[in-house]
This record gives sequence, C-alpha cells and structure tokens, in this order.
Amino acid sequence: MISKSSYDVVSRQWRSKIGESHDFSVVRNDSVFRAGFSGSSVLESEYHKARDIKATFMTRHEGMAVEDVFNGRTRATPEGECFEIVTTTAIPVPRPDPDQVKRRILEDLTLVRGIGPLTAGRLGKKGHRTIEDLIPHRRFRDGAKECVNRILNGKPDEIVSFIERRHSPSHPLSILASGLFGRDSYLFLDLETMGFFSRPIILFGIATIEEQRVVVRQFLVRTMEEELPALDLTLQHLREKPVVISYNGKTFDIPYLISRSAFYGGMMERPCHHVDLLHASRRNAGRLLQDCRLSTIEQHLLGSSRSHDLPGSMVPEFYETYLQSGNPGPLVPIVQHNLEDVTSLAKLLFHFWEGQT
Repeated sequence: MISKSSYDVVSRQWRSKIGESHDFSVVRNDSVFRAGFSGSSVLESEYHKARDIKATFMTRHEGMAVEDVFNGRTRATPEGECFEIVTTTAIPVPRPDPDQVKRRILEDLTLVRGIGPLTAGRLGKKGHRTIEDLIPHRRFRDGAKECVNRILNGKPDEIVSFIERRHSPSHPLSILASGLFGRDSYLFLDLETMGFFSRPIILFGIATIEEQRVVVRQFLVRTMEEELPALDLTLQHLREKPVVISYNGKTFDIPYLISRSAFYGGMMERPCHHVDLLHASRRNAGRLLQDCRLSTIEQHLLGSSRSHDLPGSMVPEFYETYLQSGNPGPLVPIVQHNLEDVTSLAKLLFHFWEGQT
C-alpha cells in the first residue's frame, strides 16, 4: 500500500508537470498538413470548441458533486473507494458461425508451409480453392493435413496462434478467428490518463457483451487516492476474460496498466489474446484517411459521427480543471468521450467480423 505522504508527493509532481505545458499542440487554421507532423495535435477549431464545452458544463454543474452528476455508485475495495458508472447500450451483436469461420480460414492457402501469395495464386488457378483441396497434392499434402487438423479441431486460442504464425495479428483472418471465442470471453478496454506513462490513470473504461447489449463499466478516479482501487477493479475484470479488445492498446493501454500496477508494487500479466483494432483499421482504411483516430474510423467505416467529442489529448486539461475548481462539469465530456470509445470498440469488432463472413 502507498502511504498518504507518497500520494501527496506524486500528486504534486504530476500536477506541476501538467501546469508547465500541454501534451498537445494546437494546429492553427486547422492545417491538416501541419497536423501530420505532430504526434499529438488538436485542430484550432476543435480546441476552441472544447474550451466552450468546458465552460458550458462548468456553468451547468456549478455547486454540484460528482455523485449528483453521474448515475453511479461508490465501490469499496480492500484498497479504498472509487466511483463506478454502468451504462448499457443495445446494439446488434453478431454470432459468428464457427463452421463458417473455419471454412473461411481454410480458403487461405498461404497458411500451408511453403506456400506464399504467388504460389497460392497459381494453385488457385489450377482449381485448389481451399487447403482441403491440397490434401491429394504430392508436395503440399502433409502441410495441408496439418492445417486442416489444426483449424477444424483446434481450440480458439490455438487457431488464432496458428494463423498469427503466418500473418500479423491485424490480418483479417486473425480478427475473424477471434470470433471463435464465446461472447462471454471479450473485454473491451480504453483508458483516460493524465498524459505520459509517469502520470495517473483517471478513468478506466471496460465493456462486456451480455446478450444483445454492450455493458460499459467506468471506474472514475475522483481523487488521487482512488486510482489504486479503480486499477484493482479493472485488473480483476481483465483476469476473468481471455480476450482483450482495444484501440492502440498494445502500445498504450496495456503497457500503461502494467506501469501503474508496478508503481503500486504489483505485477500484471499481459492478456492471453489481444485484438488491437488500430492496426486492423489502418490496414482497412488507413491510406484513405488523414488520421486514424477512433472517431475518424467510426465515421468512415461505421457511418457514425460524434457531435461534441472531446479530443483525447485535452483530457488532462479538463481533469485538472476539475481538480482545481472542484466543479465536476469538466468530467462530463471525459466520461462521455470514454463511453463512446469503449462502445465503438465493440461496434468496430462486429464490423470486421461481418466483413469477413
């Protein structure tokens, strides 16, 4: 357990860092060309709109407490308390047919040892449409038999691992194979933080599938002392689910959780199976778009748009305003932004499933 004095020291350190500079740059005149050279940038129009949103919500929630603003509850854990917000969204949840998924995987001849794209093309012209068609083939029959056995008889995690021996985790077949896990296996994850890895996580967003619903649980950190309880609750859910779905989670969210867990003296293991939809989105539409932010991908692939979304890089500024003023208004756009991110992860995964079957 971290002592109260340690909390105070860490809190002062990261607050001073936040006060020194922003973790983003404002792109004047909304120049898309200039935005391309900044790792974390906000268009000038987005910046001013976000500032206006913050002022509006501060006026609307002046004098209110966090508990008055959000329909949630305080969760008590052995490490302390945090605030939980639960939101249920009814959306069509596809049920990928395992047999159909496996048949689709068997159409990829390059899963057989010794077969590359060119050879697969030549074999296809000769009538070998699936790996099963190669079983009588003198040269490739042993590899074909191995593939058929692994795909038709393997467990979901074994099939995914087998595919990823030949393809990247962002390959369409790898994403499709993730549909072989039962719907109770998935945990969608998105974090809101105070910036870089040395700073706290202020909102943990996770979601699960229950029937035709996506249930989002958000653990909100109201004060510095609540990060550890919120982290502990999130890690409990991660341990219960074998498949994590994220957007840039392999580079950001999971390493961030590992870092914060280590800060508190714990050790977190990486998920057994991790589907990072950023890479799949780049493969699918990256060349057609000016950026691959989740909100941009939503608009292009899902046909949905956000009317008053908070740029993710401005989350620390909004949260710091809440800490300094005690006004919970700036938390509202943060919670809404995170809720839309987590819900969109489910919609995007379902989109990729349906596109491959």
